[in-house]
Order: sequence, then structure tokens, then C-alpha cells
Amino acid sequence: MNFYRLPPIEQRDLALERLFAYIREYVEPYHPYYRRVWREAGIDPRALRTYADLLTLPVVSKEEYRRDPRAFILQPRFRGVNGGYDTARYAPAHLLRNVWQAAANRPRDFVSLFRRLSLRERVERRIAKEWLPVHFHASTGTTGEPTPAVYTWRDLHEMIPELGAALFLQPDDPAPGAPYATLDGRTMNSFPGVPHLAFFQAVFSKLFVGVSCFDNGGGRVMSTERQIELFAKQGFNSVAAVPSYMIHWLRKAVHLRQEGRIPEMPGFRHLILGAEPASKELKRYFHELARRLGAHPKMRVLESLGSTEMRWAFLECDEGAGIHLNPRYFYWEVLHPETHQPVGPGQQGVLVFSHIDWRGTVFIRYNTGDLIAGGVTWEECPLCGYTFPRLFGPISRAKKDFTKIKGTLVPLQVLVGTVRDTEGVMNLQVRLAKEDPADPFSRDILRLRVAPARDVNRAALADRIKKRVKEATEVTPDEIIFVDDAESFEKELFQRTGVKAEYVVEERPVHV
Repeated sequence: MNFYRLPPIEQRDLALERLFAYIREYVEPYHPYYRRVWREAGIDPRALRTYADLLTLPVVSKEEYRRDPRAFILQPRFRGVNGGYDTARYAPAHLLRNVWQAAANRPRDFVSLFRRLSLRERVERRIAKEWLPVHFHASTGTTGEPTPAVYTWRDLHEMIPELGAALFLQPDDPAPGAPYATLDGRTMNSFPGVPHLAFFQAVFSKLFVGVSCFDNGGGRVMSTERQIELFAKQGFNSVAAVPSYMIHWLRKAVHLRQEGRIPEMPGFRHLILGAEPASKELKRYFHELARRLGAHPKMRVLESLGSTEMRWAFLECDEGAGIHLNPRYFYWEVLHPETHQPVGPGQQGVLVFSHIDWRGTVFIRYNTGDLIAGGVTWEECPLCGYTFPRLFGPISRAKKDFTKIKGTLVPLQVLVGTVRDTEGVMNLQVRLAKEDPADPFSRDILRLRVAPARDVNRAALADRIKKRVKEATEVTPDEIIFVDDAESFEKELFQRTGVKAEYVVEERPVHV
């Protein structure tokens, strides 16, 4: 049975059954946080049978997670050790499975080639490979508090290969010339080389799936110019990056092509974007720049969605198909941001997920804080023919991406996108301040710092920006400051996190 070929209703029901079995057998006994919270609330996981029953479990936020990340790691009590939390002893059935695997050495443990181990030590090795954290990375910490997630050997060797294999997803009868991923394709990973999911997902795909990938560490490790030269001259097919860095990367590539320093790129088939939203206008701009590089005529710009807490990021099967969320190792919900009640298919809400069958860091009904404007539909994809919950943006932060400016609630993603997509704008930063910094009740000031295109009429550009921002947000910028040194300005945008451009700076005092 191919789980990803099941009819939508059957797949969703089976996913829920898998979730409930996982909760009963692994989460309730071994998860410090949920074991305590559910027992305090009088919740009996053995009684979970329907989706209505799932709604009785509390939704968890990042705030609870940050208070004690270790309490979200599965940790059975084994030989009296479980990190000091109240969890159950390791189940005899699980132990017997480890004994059988150790005796038969299946799957093979190569340590036995170099060290004589007793049966007890071999069993302990099996237990350690399933439960002991061996890798962790963290969020970028834009809020000042990075949040870690840990993986066990089992997670890396049993979960990641299947999740990563979706990179090769394509319909049974692909359209002629369609640039789907190939086994010999080559990807350049230009996400910054820091310990976060965007970087490590590419590394995991290479190690556990067999994707050919060069991890260059981003612009701080290898210059953008050198990246592009390698990409063009060594025949890479795909590049993965943050959208704000991808703008710079493609513009630099076009400049190098115009100077004759790099050849055309007919094998350039994919842009893979992550960590930031990408508007339709921005995608069209990427296509325009790619055409100037001689890219594949059907090149695709693919969006992804992932987070440290999810422990994986998910792609579209084709441009505009919707992000394909894995239904076997995750259970997905879209809820009203305030009531936490389910919304209908395709309706706006916050994305909530539950892990299924993972070890290490585990979440049940975790509120990602991502507001999904187009919602999620759980159905067979008309483009690839497989069954997935498909997510449609735009995606914004339910709390962080909205702010009041001069009394008007403004979506920051719309504000930034409107300025960025204005013809003649190369880069930007929004700065929100008060007319009197010492008075939190004084008038809001909206300043825009803009790096203009060369030879653009700045007065006309300022008028265009003000008009477009007013139409999109009902707020008029108070000041537009043009920046002459575009390269230094771009470095400044990435200076704080090294991963995402800091497009919005909040300078208004917080009134308590």
C-alpha cells in the first residue's frame, strides 16, 4: 500500500489512527510535558477515537515550549534514568524488540566490527540509537530566544529518507520537457551555514536521500559572485535560498552575464525558496531575471514551508500547486486564530500540526503561528496525482506580521511587498518610529529606506512608492530616504540574523 496514493478520506482517517496509536504507545508514557498536562486536565489518551476527541487536547504554543525545551523530548525511564522527569519505564515490548534486533544484528550495527560487545551492551546500543539525541539545531532566534529541536539516530535514518524522497515527486505521465527533479540533478544550497533547518535540510537530503548538493554556507562564507561562477560553469540545476538573498543573487548573476563573465544557464531548472514569503510579483521577477540568464524555458520557482519545531520543510510539486504537507508523519489542522476551532477547507486560519512516530523533540497540536490565507485542502493533487494536504498562501505570522500604524492595522508582508515590487526599487527597509521618541502616545512615523535602481528618477520613484503604499495599506509614508551604497545596505539588512533580511525595524517605545 502506498500511503501517498490513498483516497483523501481514507488517508486522513488512517493518519488520525496512526496519531492516536502513537499518542497511546509513545507520547503519553514518555513525553514529560504532555504526560503531565494531560493528566492534570483529566485527559485519557486511550479514549481518543475521532477528530472531535482530538479537539479535546490543548493547543500548544511556542511560549510553552520555550519554558522547558527538554520536556518536549521523548525520554522513557531506563535503568532509573530519564532526565529527572516523571515518565514511564521503558515498555517490555519495546525492550524485547531491541533484544531481538541485537541478537540478530538487524539492522546491522558496525560497532561490533571494532569492539567486542556483550548482549546487554548491544541491546543498549539499539535503545540509544532510537532514543538518544544525536543532532540538534535551533531557530534563527529573531525574537532573541532560539528554540532547539533534537533528532535521534532513528529519526535521521528512518524518517528523513522518506520525507526527503518527496523531492523527486512527479506525475506518472509528466508533460514533455517539464523540469522535474532528476536523479543526477545538482543543487546549490545558498542558505547561510548556521545551525537552523533551512541549512540542515539540504545537508540531510544529501546524506540520507542521495540528492547531489553543494552547501556553500551563504554569502558570508562564499561570495555571491563566486557562487554564481560555480553554478554556471559547473552545470548546477537548482539553487535554494532565502527570497531576499535570491533577489541579490539573480541580479548579480545577470550583471556577470552581461559582462560576459559567465555562460548561459540552460540547465537552470529550479529556484527553491524558504524562510520568507514570496509574493506572486516577486516570483514573476525571478522568472524575468532567470530568462535573462538563459534558464530552462519552463523553470519553476518553488516555495517551501518548514520550521525548527516541524523538523522538516515541505515543497510544492510544481509551481502554484500548493505546498505538499506530509500526511504520514504529521497530522495537520487549520484553526481559527482566536477560538482554535477548525475552519473549512481552503479557509484562512493558523496552521497546527502533530508529529506521528517521531522520537526526539515531539509536538502534539502545536500552533505554528503561521496564518495561512488560502488555507489547506486535503485531496489528490491535480498536478502530480498524489494525495497530500496542500497549503496555499500567502503565509504570514498571525501576531508578528501585523501592526497598527497611525491607527490602521497593516499587514507588514503587504507593506514590504508593495515597496519591493515597485519598479525602480532594488532594496528597502521599513522603520517605524514616533514623532516624539519620549512620548509613546505621539504620532506614528513611517520611514522607508530605499536603494533605487541606477539612473532612476528619484522624485518620480518616491511618488510611485507613496501612491502604491497608500492604496495597499491606507497609510502614506512620512519620509523616503534613498540609500546610495546598495551593497552596504544589503549587508546591513542581513547583519542581525545572517539568514533573513531585516525588512522591518520597530523603533516605537513599548507602552506598559
